[in-house]
Amino acid sequence: MMCKKCVLSSTTPGVKLDQEGICNQCNTHTDFIHTGEDKLLKILESAKSVQGKYDCIVNVSGGRDSSYTLLKLAKDYKMKVLAVNYENPFTDPQARLNIQNAVDTLDVDIVRFKLKDQIHEKTFKNNFLTWSKKPSPALIPMVCIACKTMWYEIIKIAKKNNVHLIVDGGNHYEFTSFKNELLNIKWDNKYETIFIKALLSVLRETIKNPAYYHPSYLSTMVKGYLFADQFAIGSRIVSPGITRIQLFQYIPWDEHEVLSRITSELNWDYPRRLGTTWRFDCKVDHLKNFLYTKTIGTTEKEDFYSRLIRENKITREEALERLKIENKIQWDDIKSLMEQVGIPGDQAQMQLENIKFP
Repeated sequence: MMCKKCVLSSTTPGVKLDQEGICNQCNTHTDFIHTGEDKLLKILESAKSVQGKYDCIVNVSGGRDSSYTLLKLAKDYKMKVLAVNYENPFTDPQARLNIQNAVDTLDVDIVRFKLKDQIHEKTFKNNFLTWSKKPSPALIPMVCIACKTMWYEIIKIAKKNNVHLIVDGGNHYEFTSFKNELLNIKWDNKYETIFIKALLSVLRETIKNPAYYHPSYLSTMVKGYLFADQFAIGSRIVSPGITRIQLFQYIPWDEHEVLSRITSELNWDYPRRLGTTWRFDCKVDHLKNFLYTKTIGTTEKEDFYSRLIRENKITREEALERLKIENKIQWDDIKSLMEQVGIPGDQAQMQLENIKFP
């Protein structure tokens, strides 16, 4: 059954429906309170007072929110921005084009970096094959662990360029509740309190499948968890004196404004065949959507749209229509991803379709 207010299913970990068919997340929801643009402007002004060529760093992926963040910082707030891009080997070509269009249009410098020795591809392959032998929905994020190490490199770039502010385009709508529930952490726990709990849960899960601890990839996995994002414990330890913020913590996120501005001002675009502007920039996301559907019957999209519904950003009917299109399995992208790491695409599809989860 599906919640009558949002689009979360009763099979979603941590979701319970009451007698009226309303889920616990809708019943306990309170609107997110933004810190406010005035406080954001004070942080930006403080960063401008630091001597150096750049006022701040914005990490860009070619997706919609990071592109908008770059636009806001460089054009609206007149910051001297250094764009930083992790050259994820699984990036969609359109995302790469979006990045180039943005830095050219805004006339900002960019630093691009990649991991050495194809460690991202190798770690992905090892963790996917390991996962497929003993599927666990809690460990689906393991296929992305190498990508998380990018924050260590971004902080190094900030130090090298004497930058004391890093701005990211993440927002609270993207916080996926069921990921915590899969790790035996209540969906409404605050982010600041869950790191140790999550780490212990991951250790308990991975120890059941020791191939995750391949010596060649162990250091990448450790770094990925320590630097899972700009606020993780590793990021905090190695970046004293560097402020790390998310733009949409301070100002509201509005999908129409984001898309309207980046398409008209940055010549931003997305692959129309996917039917969505959200998270198309990495091919691994198509695989994760399939794995979550296969194991728990839902994806991050249902969680994302449910949050938008609760704060009146989108109607339930519109969310349902979007999901009909966006939850189509993108086999061409998944097989292309597998071919890239040396796994025959048709073999991978057969293996994925035959996954059995208790």
